[in-house]
Amino acid sequence: MRYRIQHLTSYSYDSPVFESFNEVRLQPLVCATQSVLDFDLRIEPPATVIAFRDYYGNSVHDFGVAYLHDRLVIEATSDVVTHAAADELLVAEVESETDASPALETLAGDGELQDEFSEFLGPSSYIVLGNESKAMARKLLAAETSPSALRFLDLAAEAVRTRLTYKVGSTTVHSSVAEVLAGGAGVCQDFAHVLISLCRHVGLPARYVSGYLGGVAEAAASHAWIEAYVPPYGWLGIDATLGTHCTGQHVKIGVGRDYADVTVLRGTYQGGSLAELDVAVTCETVGGVDRVSQLGNDEEEPQGRLIAIQNLGAMRRFQQGAVLTQAMGGMRQTLSDDLPLPPPRAQTRGEDGTPSQQPHQQQQGPCT
Repeated sequence: MRYRIQHLTSYSYDSPVFESFNEVRLQPLVCATQSVLDFDLRIEPPATVIAFRDYYGNSVHDFGVAYLHDRLVIEATSDVVTHAAADELLVAEVESETDASPALETLAGDGELQDEFSEFLGPSSYIVLGNESKAMARKLLAAETSPSALRFLDLAAEAVRTRLTYKVGSTTVHSSVAEVLAGGAGVCQDFAHVLISLCRHVGLPARYVSGYLGGVAEAAASHAWIEAYVPPYGWLGIDATLGTHCTGQHVKIGVGRDYADVTVLRGTYQGGSLAELDVAVTCETVGGVDRVSQLGNDEEEPQGRLIAIQNLGAMRRFQQGAVLTQAMGGMRQTLSDDLPLPPPRAQTRGEDGTPSQQPHQQQQGPCT
């Protein structure tokens, strides 16, 4: 399936802000299940964009706006092809009547595998392996004797979908697994976090996937699901919100331990102003693939957890110079009297001197 995706994010401030430094993860992955034919990122006001890949191989774009502005717009447009039809599984072998995966206890007892995927087995920023999810995992194990890894994954996904009601506004972007289970409702971000916690409790490596659901003409946010590592299939995508293994409709942006690793946009700004967030996502089906070339992984792009911090520091130093260059599109703009300069810091910093945080986008996703 081929999709044209537009993700439009805008921040409106009640008074001008400055020194806005931001990091976005909006470019779809190039991986075994999909190809990226094109990607374009537009920033308004114009800003320098620095691209790199993070620790998990996700595409990241850093940018900063040093001068005064009362609105920030980030528009990402992608042309993506998934390697399956909308009603076909991305990993077709799972449809086989023969379950080739090992018994769950065998996988959990595989020391080499547990070491290799240790970061996807323990607690993380949004996923505390608490008593609530532990009790839910134990109940699943008690219901069926010695399930295979694949069987447990299916049972866990169905249990999450049965336990939770999809309800926008019932949680926030920062809701914990315990809070979601206590409330009995959530959005796709919450469904994914709960399912990941169940998998990790029993020794099944699981990671969070940020993405889009293809063929949805209009939505208020991006989508989220999980991938569990199930030999011999590898990373298997499963969508607890929809109750299905991932199909050609699922377009991946990035992967990580939880939402904190793939936050759509995070950033800060100076000025003490309140920010209003507005998000619009379209993911439309387009015609056949008329190009064979795709965007590849740039081997020269650095990887690593600390790259974002290094680039943000470099951005600040760069913007003290006389010229701002918009890397994507080739626009050049002189930092002169034409651009409103920020007021003195003493007039704009809070009492503790810390910048304000941009509001985060909750991954609510379409529920179809």
